[in-house]
Amino acid sequence: MFKKRNLMTTPQPTNLRCEYLENPMGIETNKPRFSWHLQHPKKSQKQLAYWILVSTQKENLEKETGTMWDSGKVESDDTVNIEYAGSPLVDHTRYFWCVRWWDAEDTASAFSEIGSFTTGFFSGENWEAKWLSMEEPKSFMSNIGLIGVSNLFSQFHAIYLRKPFVTRSDIKYAHCCVSGLGYYELRLNGSKVGDHLLDPGQTDYNQCALYSTYDVTDLLIAGNNAVGMTLGNGRHIKAYEYGKPRGIFQLFMEYEDGSRETVVSDGDWKTAYGPVMENGMYYGEQYDARREIPGWDTFEFDDSAWEPVDVVDGPALSAQTSPPIRATKTLKPKEIYRPQPGVSVYDFGQNFTGWVRLFVEGPAGTEVTLRFSELLNEDNTLHRKTLRNAEATEIYILKGFGQEVYEPRFTYHGFRYVEITGYPGIPELETIEGIFVHSDVEHIGNLHCSNQLINTIHRNTYWGQLSNLMSIPTDCPQRDERMGWMGDAQLAVEESFYNFHMVSFYTKYLNDIRHAQKEDGSLSDVIPAYWAIYPADPAWGSAYITIAWYCYLFTGDTRILADHFDSMKRYVEFMKNSTDDLIIKTLGKFGDWCPPGSILPTKTPIELTSTWYFYHDTLLLSRMAKALDKIQDFNDLYELSDRIKEAFNNQFLENGRYATVKNGVLSSIYMSQTSQALPLYLDMVPEDQKQQALENLKTAVISQSDCHVDTGIVGTRYLFDVLTENGLADVAFKVATQRTYPGFGYMIEEGATTLWERWEKLEGSGMNSHNHIMLGSIDAWFYSVLAGLSPMEPGWKKARIKPHIAGDLTQLSASVKTVRGEIKVSWKKDYDQLIMEIDLPVNLTAE
Repeated sequence: MFKKRNLMTTPQPTNLRCEYLENPMGIETNKPRFSWHLQHPKKSQKQLAYWILVSTQKENLEKETGTMWDSGKVESDDTVNIEYAGSPLVDHTRYFWCVRWWDAEDTASAFSEIGSFTTGFFSGENWEAKWLSMEEPKSFMSNIGLIGVSNLFSQFHAIYLRKPFVTRSDIKYAHCCVSGLGYYELRLNGSKVGDHLLDPGQTDYNQCALYSTYDVTDLLIAGNNAVGMTLGNGRHIKAYEYGKPRGIFQLFMEYEDGSRETVVSDGDWKTAYGPVMENGMYYGEQYDARREIPGWDTFEFDDSAWEPVDVVDGPALSAQTSPPIRATKTLKPKEIYRPQPGVSVYDFGQNFTGWVRLFVEGPAGTEVTLRFSELLNEDNTLHRKTLRNAEATEIYILKGFGQEVYEPRFTYHGFRYVEITGYPGIPELETIEGIFVHSDVEHIGNLHCSNQLINTIHRNTYWGQLSNLMSIPTDCPQRDERMGWMGDAQLAVEESFYNFHMVSFYTKYLNDIRHAQKEDGSLSDVIPAYWAIYPADPAWGSAYITIAWYCYLFTGDTRILADHFDSMKRYVEFMKNSTDDLIIKTLGKFGDWCPPGSILPTKTPIELTSTWYFYHDTLLLSRMAKALDKIQDFNDLYELSDRIKEAFNNQFLENGRYATVKNGVLSSIYMSQTSQALPLYLDMVPEDQKQQALENLKTAVISQSDCHVDTGIVGTRYLFDVLTENGLADVAFKVATQRTYPGFGYMIEEGATTLWERWEKLEGSGMNSHNHIMLGSIDAWFYSVLAGLSPMEPGWKKARIKPHIAGDLTQLSASVKTVRGEIKVSWKKDYDQLIMEIDLPVNLTAE
């Protein structure tokens, strides 16, 4: 009897998150929010109540006592973003928390496992540490063999910093906060701290830099310790002249008796050059192993020959709580080609981002050169025109002691192929490994079906999306660009939310956008504004509002909306002030970018897409105002959106046909898929012309394009949804699965392992990236239409499950780990039956 009752006990909450993160460090809000997932052996369960405990001591929670906050039993079904309501939090303090819940029968669970969070700087004034860099030394340092001191900064060497310090023996807990521009690597007592790479995340360094927080309790030694930092250039110095590399460090130690002590970067630190020579995001890295300095990051090292540091100014600092960049996979090369004597070219069979790990043994001074590319020439030599001016080269100089292992620290590449020259001996498959490096967003979505082409498009989207998450949503990872183009970002946002846990990543990027906004409300096409292209094309500036909206839709988080509402409203006001009778005629530059056969749109007027996005953004912002109970703003914005819609139809609509360009002039014959799809998507077409507008779209897709795309990146995002919503899912499926040009299948037939920038297979110089994500919006259609999964209410409180059994599909399965738990849907056709299985988490209902 006891065992039976125990089997039906209400399970504990799982997947505890604070500010969307598992045991986060360095959070800067004094009202953090808590979330959890629920499971239950019975169906149709929901949470009746919860109880949260927060304490500075883990032992208190084990006794079910919350010294900082004891919420008591709170009647609520909320499991996402429950706001802290306890005693005031203190910065640089570790807190513990746990939660229990009551099910539909009012049966309580046990308290969950214990989670934690550590606060950061609630005020920037609390930094005691100073930014440090290096003055050009007056004499070279023979201990590391440096020559040509006057050239050192022109060659962009990495800078090494160190400081010995002494601690007491009774350390209870220690954490440190660190930033280094453009990139840093932190070491304590001979060991690397943490697993972050290419840290900190990219920002406009004139506005702010990010710092990371690490638990270093286990790396400290009772007594003598040493901290070391290596500073690389990244984007900070070489491309944008923010100044020489600089770093900042602050260590907090708490002792058993409750007392605290800090160690900070200050004028007592020492600096030198080491083996990392020229380095940069686009260049690559040179590493001379003969210049390594054994033990430089330990207490015993003699740094008397090192130079004093230069205390410098630096940007304001903010906590980095977006997912850090990490190495997530190791890839083995598939083949080796030897096109010329002494040249070995490796094929990994996959386009990806990161670098390679080199294993080599040979005489001291031997130079091994690695070069990277996406493509090969017919003779199996590297084809590097898609890199433009990016050097994408590593040079490793051997020290000559046994097997040596090298991988870079301060660069990354987008590549499938690697060329090795200068290798001592004959390189084999085991000579290198590929290291896949990107922002380590949690993978939450899976999809597989009976159509292998759909599976491959989905797979290519996965690799392309991760390759273009590098602390900002980049346009490409290989060439001399890798910018945060907002058009790419907003078009891929829905897809990314189905596949990955994105809200922390986008929260950071929304802050980047706000930092770039000018007083007049305008934005740059590129964020951070490394290329300051103001004002943004409306299809690009829309990223601010579109990303915020999808953050809200997929999480229910109104705090994001509240934080950015005023700035987004200023952007809409900027667009309104830039109109001519509510038509945007001057802001557009790109429009329906990259349709088949072109870069600029040849059939869809840029004024049409610009004005459509003006309407789109105003309408979404009105919905945000409603969610925030800003009733006057809602009324004003909704009224404005109505007037924009009327002006749009007056300007562009005639007899169910929206304006099209042919040979540079407006055409009354040819139909544009994009021009027809956009107003249908937002229900802008007057009722008496809606059927004709749809017929015109069918003509544009079926008759004029033989069920192929004729859209650029904007039209592609909306075409498939519009066709589906109007009963043409089979037509949409046929378009999506074309294997001939232009189409996704054509890319794959031509060997694509990620999505391309263009519909064409272009290999010359110019716009021809073979790893872009802006056409990846198709993957959201796979989830929302073929699998039929979409949120009906913000935060997945209610889901819609409406699969479309389209084309030749006989089976499909998909799952998404939402903020409330994992939804699973699978269906298959079995003769005259459709068999569907649905698995929903507790507290989520579905229609």
